[in-house]
Amino acid sequence: MGTGVMIGAGIFALTGQFAEQVGGLFPLAFVAAAIVSGFSSYSYVKLMHAYPPDGGVAMFLMKAYGNGTVTAGMALLMYFSMVID
Repeated sequence: MGTGVMIGAGIFALTGQFAEQVGGLFPLAFVAAAIVSGFSSYSYVKLMHAYPPDGGVAMFLMKAYGNGTVTAGMALLMYFSMVID
């Protein structure tokens, strides 16, 4: 359900609104977004090769910042989700 909503909103709904704002530069904006996404995915792949037995972003954060960071980050996300509701 969550993935379907993200894909539906991100690809189908927001693309039309974005195309309306950008106008004739829409293909160039798509190319720029593809380049940014490519660099982001490349950095994630390089990070996965640095720590091959581990997986997931939470494991990478624990390696980089220690165990308390992931716990504090999850608590902060839960706090903000309660505040927003």
